[in-house]
Amino acid sequence: MKQLLVTNPTCQFCSFSNVCEKDSAQKPLGLKVKSQQVHQRGSSLFSMGDKFDALYIMRSGSAKTCLLSQEGEQQIASFHYAGDIVGLDGFDTEQHAHNLTFLETSSVCRIGLVEFNRAMAESAIVRQSVLKSMSHLLVGEQQVLFSNSQYNAEQRLANFLLNLSARFEQRGLSALRFNLSMTRIDIANFLGLAFETVSRLLSKMQQQKTINVNHRQVSLLNIDKLRQTLLCGAEAKLSTNFSSQAA
Repeated sequence: MKQLLVTNPTCQFCSFSNVCEKDSAQKPLGLKVKSQQVHQRGSSLFSMGDKFDALYIMRSGSAKTCLLSQEGEQQIASFHYAGDIVGLDGFDTEQHAHNLTFLETSSVCRIGLVEFNRAMAESAIVRQSVLKSMSHLLVGEQQVLFSNSQYNAEQRLANFLLNLSARFEQRGLSALRFNLSMTRIDIANFLGLAFETVSRLLSKMQQQKTINVNHRQVSLLNIDKLRQTLLCGAEAKLSTNFSSQAA
């Protein structure tokens, strides 16, 4: 099995960068991973019901994971970027519970399930890395549920842009200028909004000079105003609850 040399700058943001085998001449430090072929936009890595036999780490590009209802309706669960681990959904039933589709030309590193189980049994660092990744995913999903249930449409979109800004900054990229690899329809689906609502709010934010949108590139011109959008909503909700209780 060809070993992945952790010299690519994106590898420093990988969930397993501290346990990846960096030099085949050394004793294994933890996980042996294999770099996979490049995947094109629109292609799938795995689908609901596929046998779970590996975990994957996004090495470059981006992807979305989706649930599919019995009626064939799609609900986007998460967006993934370089360094994110994907495929954890397979542990429950030994089958994948999501579809993963690439949003742009991307590459992943594959960790076979046999190798993963060995590393989990032998390395406390690997176990800690996996638990940290799973906890991060759980917290992220809870935040999305909270946002979609408590925030209005404008707050949801502001929160989405702020979260993307933070994720890119954590990867050493610009927090103020980045590309939206997903479509407006994807964003609307993820936020539980209509496509027209997302388009209207993006135009409104641009007119207010909060952001600038040029095709898929977004520049955050006034990040404090985006944060204030969330704070104002929270204050209004608190005031409404207080008034209801007083009545």
